[in-house]
Amino acid sequence: MANFENKVKDNLKIDKTSGEEPDSGQKPQSETIELSHEMCEERKEKGSEVTANEDVPDVKTDKDIAGNSVADETDATDKSDKSGSSNEKLSADEMGTETSAEEEEDSDNSDKKKTKKWIVVSMRILVNVFRFIIAFTLLFSAFVKANDPVGFSIKLKDYALALGMTFVPQFLMILACFVLVAIETILGIYMFVGVKRRKRISGTTMIFFVVMTIVTVWIYKDNPVSDCGCFGDAVKLTNGQSLAKNIVLLLMSLVTTIKSKMMFRLVHKNWNWIVTIPVVVAMMAYVTYSRYMLPSVDFLPFAEGTDLRKIVALGDGLDLRYKVTIVYKRGNEILELSDEDDDPDPSWKYVETRSELLNDNVAGTTEFFVNDSDGDDITEDILNREGYSFLITMPDMETASDAIGGKFSDMYDYARKFGYGFYFIAGTPDEATKESWYGNTDTEYEICESDERILWQMVRDNPGLILLEDGVVVKKWSQFNLPFFDYTQPLDKDRMQELLKVKRCAVKPLDFTNN
Repeated sequence: MANFENKVKDNLKIDKTSGEEPDSGQKPQSETIELSHEMCEERKEKGSEVTANEDVPDVKTDKDIAGNSVADETDATDKSDKSGSSNEKLSADEMGTETSAEEEEDSDNSDKKKTKKWIVVSMRILVNVFRFIIAFTLLFSAFVKANDPVGFSIKLKDYALALGMTFVPQFLMILACFVLVAIETILGIYMFVGVKRRKRISGTTMIFFVVMTIVTVWIYKDNPVSDCGCFGDAVKLTNGQSLAKNIVLLLMSLVTTIKSKMMFRLVHKNWNWIVTIPVVVAMMAYVTYSRYMLPSVDFLPFAEGTDLRKIVALGDGLDLRYKVTIVYKRGNEILELSDEDDDPDPSWKYVETRSELLNDNVAGTTEFFVNDSDGDDITEDILNREGYSFLITMPDMETASDAIGGKFSDMYDYARKFGYGFYFIAGTPDEATKESWYGNTDTEYEICESDERILWQMVRDNPGLILLEDGVVVKKWSQFNLPFFDYTQPLDKDRMQELLKVKRCAVKPLDFTNN
């Protein structure tokens, strides 16, 4: 009985799952149910008993199957609704979490963008500050050299002597000054305006500072000169300070080279020449003017308007001590002797005499001394003389032109006629040079002596003229713009006003060497 019921259930399941119409050879489901009832009756007749506890196979009709199917679908729908609501709740929670994460990520990105923007702005400001510092330094250095080309040529001569080059013509030194002024002016103005090829200009500036740094390393190590001369007599630096300055500028130029695109332009990229050419031409013209007409801005202690009696130590119980060094050359050899040493043999040629004030504790004093032809010190007589005095300065008598000697002879006669002082001061010439000058100029005045470097500081020319009044520097002239004197009339107020039409600016230099 049980096996029969199982077979019936299996047949019902097959029909339900297949969902297909039965074949023509198969019996319909209703007939199958009737047949099963008949079989049950037959077995009862044969004496088979069906107990009350025995389960009778549950045979379902089409309506029952359809009802169960609807119930199952309803249960599935309820479950799916519950699952959907649960999923909706889960999705809402997940979306809230994702939204919060996105907001945090957006906030982090915003902070990062602000930080990055701040870094870029700070770097841009830093690069342009470095660029303007470099430009100002180069232009200031160029101006100082253009203002005093002779002074810079003297510094170059010191470098040449330190390298064993005993004789270099002064015009080559002046030419080197022109070239260096042009280079510094071009680089400075290009860095200032921000030209089209900013990276190339920044790189060239960096190479320039590399060379300057190498030079200052050499002078810091070997000390061939006391001052590098980068800023002339306007700013005095020790060799260590010069080295530190060049290292800082080199690092700045490195930053501007790497970040050259951050330099903004002050003029249009196609208008650079409009700014550059006039500045360079003006600077070259200024170098020429300063060479022939003396510096317009005088940073030296003998500037116009200076009372020499206040800056030169005269007596007053001071024991002033000087170190005098006489330099000779023979071929590429350099010989330095003190003033107490004997003169070398004639194969050595005289170069120059240097004097150095040894009294470091004497404040506010300037090196200045003059000896007459007998070797007596007449410095005090010159500075304390009342009235006008003419001082002819000739640092290098050997290379000076004697064609101007006639003018000095007329000036000497004029001074004697009206009682003015007249002093012809040369940079320690030898006797042969003196005799040559006397013979070529037919002069009668005495040739006094002083240190060559002091004379170059007094007037930046060889020769030059200074007019003193009661020890005060009234006016200075180079050999190219000597004043015209009416030798029949004394110097009156009208004549002095005419001579003082063009005045030079006296500026006290910045000296960091004594700090």
